[in-house]
Amino acid sequence: MTALPKTADAINPVQVAAAWARAAVGRFGFATLSEPTAAITALADLKPLAHALHRHGEWKDLHAAAAECLTLGETPFARLIRDLQASAPERFLLALAGGIESDHLLTCALADLQAPERNSRASVHLAAAMVSHLFASTSVGELLALPIFIKRALETRGDGPLPLRDVFIDQRLWAVLSGRGAGWPGVEALTYAAIDLIPTLVRVHLPAAAELLGNGLARGLVIRGVPHSGRGRVAAHLAQAINRTAMQVNVETWRDDAAFAHACRAARWLPVLRPSMGAGESLRLSAAGRGSPVIVILGKDGAVEDADLVELELPPPTLDERARWWQERTNDAELSVQLAEGAAISGPLIDQVAISARWLAKNRGEPLARHHIAAARRTCGADALRLLAQPVDRVVPRSALVLSTVAQRDLDDFVTRCRRREALWLGLGETLACTINHGARALFVGDSGTGKTLAASYVATCLGAPLYRVDLASVMNKYVGESEKNLGRLLDLAAAVDVVLLFDEADAVFGSRNEGSETGERYANMLTNFLLTRIEQHPGIVILTANSRSRIDQAFTRRLDTIIEFPLPGPSERFALWRAHLGQRSPGDEACRWIAGHCDLPGGIVRNAVLSAAAGSGADDQPLSLPHLVRAIEREYRKMGRTMPAALATVQE
Repeated sequence: MTALPKTADAINPVQVAAAWARAAVGRFGFATLSEPTAAITALADLKPLAHALHRHGEWKDLHAAAAECLTLGETPFARLIRDLQASAPERFLLALAGGIESDHLLTCALADLQAPERNSRASVHLAAAMVSHLFASTSVGELLALPIFIKRALETRGDGPLPLRDVFIDQRLWAVLSGRGAGWPGVEALTYAAIDLIPTLVRVHLPAAAELLGNGLARGLVIRGVPHSGRGRVAAHLAQAINRTAMQVNVETWRDDAAFAHACRAARWLPVLRPSMGAGESLRLSAAGRGSPVIVILGKDGAVEDADLVELELPPPTLDERARWWQERTNDAELSVQLAEGAAISGPLIDQVAISARWLAKNRGEPLARHHIAAARRTCGADALRLLAQPVDRVVPRSALVLSTVAQRDLDDFVTRCRRREALWLGLGETLACTINHGARALFVGDSGTGKTLAASYVATCLGAPLYRVDLASVMNKYVGESEKNLGRLLDLAAAVDVVLLFDEADAVFGSRNEGSETGERYANMLTNFLLTRIEQHPGIVILTANSRSRIDQAFTRRLDTIIEFPLPGPSERFALWRAHLGQRSPGDEACRWIAGHCDLPGGIVRNAVLSAAAGSGADDQPLSLPHLVRAIEREYRKMGRTMPAALATVQE
């Protein structure tokens, strides 16, 4: 008789378990049935078990050797046995329950043993009888008190009396133990990626974090950051550092599925949770996953209620880091500095935008330029943002914007502030250094149609940044707490891709608070308080528009970097507006000056009138006649409930 192999290379625990279960069922059938069936007779052959063990011998020796062999090696099956500290009877029950999942002959033999019931799984009663026959006297109660059942690696299933219920193992867990990979829906491995695009401030702490996780000194790690900041990369890197595989899984599976927790320990998975949490919400991790570290990826909001957790926050990359990453991808030092100043985005997103921009440039047969980067930014990383805000995809040059001198000056100053929102803090006093915030906030105030939204597009165009108008219908929710959650998620997503956020008609959510005692009024005040705090902390660019400054809560005034008034245009601005809207189809400067002198219309109404006149002109390439324009102007006055100036009524067809 040869010695028992001691290396994982010599044996396969899964094959040994399958052969052991077959032989044991066959031997039990011969011992208990007066006329063994063909299936039982076939299973009683010891040759498969001897082959799996690489040794020969009688049943007693092979039986003992099989129980010992299941603990050898670094396979998921062997690790689970050692993790459970499973006794020989427990090892056999695991082998039996798993064998049923993949061995047709074994299921036939079990059905024969439980005739006349045609049950192809071992009942609790049958399992207890087999354990008693193979090891020692065991009752049903003693069987179910074994740790392998208490820890739910094996479970019972069925609605009948307890002894008649089935003993089974979760098929997904057995697939993992058999080396067939993850079988849980929604569970996927995080692809490892280099962490050179993670800020240096974080990278220097990763070895210590890996040591805490690997040595069991920390229960888990909470990684905070905005979307696309590289949180998944960090999780995958830490998993590799402790010889595990990062597996993204939903919270419900991790919290409630004991089989998944066993699979994590057996397959050396590092679960990565991404709960969607709002302000004031918390997550409690159950005891199911004890013994296996866990990583929880969060944004700014939410908390995890569990002991022995370490937090790691991913800050935005510095200006120098972004410039270096852009330089590596564009080979243009001057452009790299401009891009770094204009977009406070993460390294992984820079990489994604650069790849998309190079594809756009190549597809158009052009050298890579800034407008390719701007186009790529509008499409990269903003899918989730579209659920809560609407992209405003238009380019507004300086020549298309007609404002008063003061408004234009203030707007240009705000654009400069946005471009230098990181560098402007350098060299300033210690008090300012304690309150650094790289965000920029502006309120555009003026009557409808005075150019507030167009000016927001102009700001985004100057910065080469995408502009998103907040969809309040999608953000606001009738359920308490959901609106704050949506707004928090919106701001996190906007910070991640560094878009310009436009809150049009902002007084709907930033309106003045009151002292009302009604529940609805108190909730509205709470929502305003939340918004004031989050907007003040937001690291990106936010533009609010309102028809009246008095409608915006006064507490928000201090939190704004600038308030720009958009007055109704005077005669010179109205003349410029008519020329800018009519373009080559203008009836002439004299006609435009005459209309502007008599019509006190803002830019939005001028736009409507020009389009209406163009629709009724009948020719697409000819100047619009003055009568056509006057008729369109008259319609706009009627829409506003006003009477058209008498001077215009003298114009005839």
